[in-house]
Amino acid sequence: MEEKKPLTNNRIEEIEELLNEIKNEQTNLSENLQKNFSVIMSKLMKLQEYNKIEDMTNQVFEIRMSNIEDLLFKISSKI
Repeated sequence: MEEKKPLTNNRIEEIEELLNEIKNEQTNLSENLQKNFSVIMSKLMKLQEYNKIEDMTNQVFEIRMSNIEDLLFKISSKI
């Protein structure tokens, strides 16, 4: 019976080691997920900012094009 105790203790120690490894791996995964989430959110915010800038640029371009069209129409009607 005494032989079984050390074997059992060894098994318990092995299981504890494995559980600690799993716990550490889960902690690392969680930290990596948080970092990735942060990076993704930052990139998304930049993308939204670029889209706003693009929209403003398009509006200005459309206004200018409209003014040019109007001017061309006025010139063509005078000719």
